[in-house]
Amino acid sequence: MSNWAEVFKQTVRTLAGMGFPEAEAEAKVITAHVYGGDFSSLCLRFFDECDRKQEVERITEDRLSGKPLAYVLREKYFYGRRFCVDERVLIPRYDTESVVEHALVLARENGYKTALDLCCGSGVIGATLGAEGAFRTLCFADISGGALTVARENVRRLLPEQPARFVQSDLLENIDGPFDMLVCNPPYISAEDYAALEPQVKEYEPREALFADHGGYAFYERLARETPRVLSGNGALVLEIGDGQADRVCSLLNENGFVKIRWGCDLGGRPRWVSGLKGE
Repeated sequence: MSNWAEVFKQTVRTLAGMGFPEAEAEAKVITAHVYGGDFSSLCLRFFDECDRKQEVERITEDRLSGKPLAYVLREKYFYGRRFCVDERVLIPRYDTESVVEHALVLARENGYKTALDLCCGSGVIGATLGAEGAFRTLCFADISGGALTVARENVRRLLPEQPARFVQSDLLENIDGPFDMLVCNPPYISAEDYAALEPQVKEYEPREALFADHGGYAFYERLARETPRVLSGNGALVLEIGDGQADRVCSLLNENGFVKIRWGCDLGGRPRWVSGLKGE
């Protein structure tokens, strides 16, 4: 019987042989997932016999089909926590952690106690705010009923004591406020950029969570107009943005009366969020 070290090395060779550029990193995730811990823990038992080799091979085979690893494993780590994900929701990206960090700073600075995670998908933003902040209540909203099912499961598992409600809504159509903070990672990929996305994104991740009309700005335009209605007096809007969108999104907020408008970058140095406070 093979040991874990041999199974890991074979997984790396299999993925690399099929042209996967992150073969070693993905092999670490796969073997650690099957082992039932993190890779550091697995390394301590690297030379123990592996009685789950067939499960590793099955997962690897699914990955070779082109399906994103997060969907194969049905999980993705975000801000140090494991979230359930499937094809009903966008796979969380680490870039979004910078959006959450800024939202937490604003919440501490202004004493915010209520928050809305709009276009919530798997709920990683709202659930992380609930776990890291001091919010009394959270609301999760998405146009997709399937996404809300995933978000509800993540909140139930990670925040069992947190008061939360879930609303199916086309942006703010079915939403009543006021909220101290609205955080949103809306669809913002233009038609041109969507066409250039890698196949595993276009073929597996929900298009409605990625694509936006008006050159990628359709949702920002609506949010800038509609958000003040559901914000409290000094409430904040925090938006994830794509490359090259900061100036236009800042202008949209300014045109709709927001104040103290700011933008900031993710760990890769790319502009990733814009925020503003509700004006008088």
